[in-house]
Amino acid sequence: MIETEPVLAGKLIRLANSVLFGGGRERADEAYSAVLRLGVKMVLDLVYAVEIPKAFKKLRGFDHMSFWKHSFAVGFLSRTLSMKFLKDKEDREISYLAGLLHDMGILVFHHLLEKEYRDFLERIETDPRPLQELEEKQFGIGHAELGACFIERWWPVSDLLVRGVRGHHAGLPSSGFPEDLVQLVAIANALANSNGILNGVVHPLPPAVSSETWMRRLEFSPDDYEILTGKIEELVQTAEMLLD
Repeated sequence: MIETEPVLAGKLIRLANSVLFGGGRERADEAYSAVLRLGVKMVLDLVYAVEIPKAFKKLRGFDHMSFWKHSFAVGFLSRTLSMKFLKDKEDREISYLAGLLHDMGILVFHHLLEKEYRDFLERIETDPRPLQELEEKQFGIGHAELGACFIERWWPVSDLLVRGVRGHHAGLPSSGFPEDLVQLVAIANALANSNGILNGVVHPLPPAVSSETWMRRLEFSPDDYEILTGKIEELVQTAEMLLD
């Protein structure tokens, strides 16, 4: 099926040969060898990253590239953290998609209320209050809840995934390890933000716990942390490759 979509097949081959996935190995030159290298689950996750952005038209005045770079990074970080902290297989399998879709409500706002939401974002550029709070005051709903409602209504996905999207701002643990997918996506979102991979909305972020602090809390070794931050940098390049 992938081979019948030349653009998609080409992107998967490029990804299989990228620094993030290739690692200096012999070049993959066809879809079959790319799938073998990436693995079926990784291919499914990457297909989501390639295809889901196509469901939403590009809008004037909105930084789509930054939005999807952030979403892709949160998806990758969610999957990485899930391997370390989540025991349930289903939770681990949907962690990437939950991270990828966590900010979907921002796109839904733009598509339902394009001018109103754009004007709203311009007005709040320097307002220090949380974006969720300002959205709820203006529209009666925040982007986390709106995104969860949209996904729940239109896409046949796990209820747990919907909860991960709904709680990605409210789910941060004050200390210790993430107890479930909701907290894990919240941490992945915070890590992406603290590494400067933002979602394109110009608005002050609340005071953030640094990446180094999170790594200590999560008991990552210095070597693990260095590897992870290196992969985050590679993710930015990979997202550009997916979205060009």
